[in-house]
Amino acid sequence: MDRITLPARHNDGRGSARSWLAITVLGWLAMTLGLFTATVAGNAVRASGGADNTIAVVQAMTAALLIVPAVYLIQRRFRLTARLLPLTPAAFLHMLGGAASALLMGGLGFIITGALGWTTITAWHFSMDLLLAVAFNTCIAFLYEALPEELSMRGIVYSGLRLRLPAFAAYGAQVLLFVLVPVTVNQLQAWSGIGRGSSINAEYVIMLLCYGTMLQLWRSLTGSLWASIGFHVAYLEIARFVILQQDRRLLTYTELETGTGPVVIQFGIIIVGSAVLLVLLNLWRRRRLRTASQ
Repeated sequence: MDRITLPARHNDGRGSARSWLAITVLGWLAMTLGLFTATVAGNAVRASGGADNTIAVVQAMTAALLIVPAVYLIQRRFRLTARLLPLTPAAFLHMLGGAASALLMGGLGFIITGALGWTTITAWHFSMDLLLAVAFNTCIAFLYEALPEELSMRGIVYSGLRLRLPAFAAYGAQVLLFVLVPVTVNQLQAWSGIGRGSSINAEYVIMLLCYGTMLQLWRSLTGSLWASIGFHVAYLEIARFVILQQDRRLLTYTELETGTGPVVIQFGIIIVGSAVLLVLLNLWRRRRLRTASQ
């Protein structure tokens, strides 16, 4: 499932070599330029006095309407055999499974750190206002982050790399290109006078490297992008409405050491823990397929 091919007429020498590079570069450009354009659009709405929710909607719609069609055109132009996004019953279950695994790992994180005395939950905050905020943010996260990013980076970019590279090299190259997206967008923002977005530091780069690898493992395990999309959305909601302790949040917790939530639970258990589990599942799946073929 992890191997991508082109139609026979594209698989000849120099034509095939050009194809894998074109697919990879175009997929990366679609994500990078789409995200930058969405940032510009959001900044224009902000300058005109638009509310935060309006800015979020404009950015999400801009990113989705630019990146998703671009991915479709790239796939159609090069006639990739990889079926990236059909929402079949199995794919729907993959999406639910990806989201559920993120929620379970987040819950496990609080159980482990609570048992060790590192975190203590002091209050729960269930309300209709919170549910509406989570529902709205889930839609934004799906359109602005999860869907475009998974289609372009774990979808088209990785598919292009696999036409030329073995899986381990394609993994590494995809993750490096993934890290390069926010770096490039930040630089484009600076050149255009908008100002840089999120701070790019060593901790952020390490998180992206692990996060990109973990999400790619979902595609390798399931053969589709829906599991990584489901995990991606659920992870963002956990970070925003649980870990980061914003005004609207599901619960309030205290930490024995400052940063336990973001570092131990969000990064160590949800991201790294999920990556380790997915590596084991992929190895088990490969062994089963090898045994079945003998």
